[in-house]
Amino acid sequence: MFENEQIFPTLVDLLLKLLIFIKIFFKMKFSFKYLLLISLFFMGSFFSCSKKMMVVSYPEKKPLARQLNQAPSVALVLGGGAFHGLAHVGVIKVLENAGIPIDIIIGTSAGSLIGALYADKISVDSILPLMKTTKSKDIFDFSLFRSRTGFVSGKRLQKFLCKHLSVSEIEQTKIPFIAVVTDIEQGKSVALDAGPIAPSVNASCAIPGVFDPVKMYGSTFVDGGILNNIPVDVAIQLKSQYIIAVNIMELKDTANLNNYKDILMRSFMVSLNQHSENNLKLADMVITPNLKGIPYMSSKDNDKIFQLGVQAANDVIEQIKKDLKAKKILISN
Repeated sequence: MFENEQIFPTLVDLLLKLLIFIKIFFKMKFSFKYLLLISLFFMGSFFSCSKKMMVVSYPEKKPLARQLNQAPSVALVLGGGAFHGLAHVGVIKVLENAGIPIDIIIGTSAGSLIGALYADKISVDSILPLMKTTKSKDIFDFSLFRSRTGFVSGKRLQKFLCKHLSVSEIEQTKIPFIAVVTDIEQGKSVALDAGPIAPSVNASCAIPGVFDPVKMYGSTFVDGGILNNIPVDVAIQLKSQYIIAVNIMELKDTANLNNYKDILMRSFMVSLNQHSENNLKLADMVITPNLKGIPYMSSKDNDKIFQLGVQAANDVIEQIKKDLKAKKILISN
C-alpha cells in the first residue's frame, strides 16, 4: 500500500544542503565534464524536491513475537558502528570455527545488518565475500536535496537485503534474530523479533538526519543505537545463559575527524556511549576489536577490519570455551 508524502524541503534545509554542495564542488578538479555532471545532479535533485514522492506504508500492527522453544544458551549481541561492522564477521568466523553454539543474534545498526545475513545463512563463508566487496554506494542512495528528513531514503539498503536474504520475515531466519530500533515517538528502545526483515534492519540502521525514519506499526523508528547500541539487556530479558557482546564503537579513538561524515558519526557515538558502557558490564564476554584510526564511514579497509575482528575473537576464544564448559553448554568441536 502506498501513500503520498510531501518532501519539498524548507528554505533553510535547501540553503544548508547548497552550502555542502558548494564545499564539495570547490574541492573537485575543475573540468567541463565534472561541471556538467554536477550541474545535472543539482538540477535533477532540486526539481525532484518539488514533486510528491511515493513511499511504502508498512504494516500498522506489530506481528506476534517469535516463540523460542527454550531460553538461549549462547546469545550473540552485535553493536552498531557503520562500516566497522565487518569486524563482526571476523568474530563470528572464529566462533563458528570453534564450534560455539549461537542460539540467538541480537543486533543494532551495523550489527543488525550482519546479524540478519548470518542468521539467514549460518555460514561466514557465504556472507564474507559479499561484505568485503560491499561499498557505500551499494547501500546508500545518497542525495543532498531529496528530503527534509534525511540524505538517504534507505530503499537501496532494503533492496540489498532483499537480494541477498533468502527470507522476507524476521521469524523465518534459521537462527532466531532480533533487530533493535528506537521509537522516537515514544522515546524508547524496541526489539523487533518478527515482521518484514528488510525495513526492520533499515530502521535499525537509520541514523537520524542521515537516513529517513522508517514508519512501521504506527510508530516512527530510527537507529537503535540512540538508546541501545549494544543491546545486552535484550539478551538478559530472554534469560540467555551466556552473552557474548561485540563492541565495534569505542570513544578512545579521535583520529580521522577531518570530514563531515566522520564528525557526524563521532557526534552520534558520544550521544550513545554512556548506555553502551552500562550494558557491556552485563555481558559474560565482551569482544572489542582494535579499530583505532579506521574511519567509520569508509569501505576502503574492509579486509583489515575483518582481520581485526578475527584477532580480537582469537584472543578470548579459549576463555569462552572454559566459560561454556563451566556452564555445561555443549560445544560442537
